[in-house]
Amino acid sequence: MITSTSNQHIKAIRKLSQKKYRRESGLFYVEGLRPITSAMNHKAAIEQFVFCEELLESEFGRDLLRKAESQAIPILEVSRDVFESISLKEGPQGLCAVVHQNSTSLLPDTSLTGLWVALEGVQDPGNLGSILRTLDAVGGSGMLLVGEGTDAYHPTSVRASMGAIFTLSIIQTYLEDFSRWQQKQQRTLVGAVCADVVDYRDYNYPVDMVLFMGSEQKGLTEQAVHLCTDLITIPMVGSVDSLNLANATSILMYEIFNQNHPVKANDRID
Repeated sequence: MITSTSNQHIKAIRKLSQKKYRRESGLFYVEGLRPITSAMNHKAAIEQFVFCEELLESEFGRDLLRKAESQAIPILEVSRDVFESISLKEGPQGLCAVVHQNSTSLLPDTSLTGLWVALEGVQDPGNLGSILRTLDAVGGSGMLLVGEGTDAYHPTSVRASMGAIFTLSIIQTYLEDFSRWQQKQQRTLVGAVCADVVDYRDYNYPVDMVLFMGSEQKGLTEQAVHLCTDLITIPMVGSVDSLNLANATSILMYEIFNQNHPVKANDRID
């Protein structure tokens, strides 16, 4: 059992809160029974489990630990003080994991089918994780992170995704590479903007498409707008002039879902 918060393994886990170290190591931190379950169910490459006997009261959590042991996943036992030093939750449940990232790069020949969401320069990891969660809910295929910004493996994003980080494909790219991909693939690329363009409810969304959303403060850059095949907007009639990025993206994703998955007549409630 590790009892020192200065242990090198523990220091390395704490450093996963830093984007630089996540990028260098290719690892990320996962805490909570639901996301850990999702990681195991979707066969994520788990580097190790960390647990605290004193805090792990859930029988479900103990079952996860037994499954990890049966799969020869390394398990590290730590004291309460040590676990609380790495935990990002109030009232930690005594179980966390270090997992290998599974993002890929975008090549001109990369084939993207189904619904994808591209985010340009997103800054808030909570928004990113919430969008992943909704994208999974509507049966989307994956997310493209375009340009600099937060990353999908930020602890807040992982937590907000509620396990969707393990069910969706993640691609990290830059606008220049995205532009080259679009020029070759000629995919339907629908950008959301605050402008006098088509109401999002009046657009016919194909099954295979990319929904392109801009950053929280600035929206899509001019270069990104020029890449889009079509532009849509969400009308607002109140006093506010913008919506939260995750909320706006969710509205659009469910409109896409509704158009491609209409309610059957015998499922309607009169």
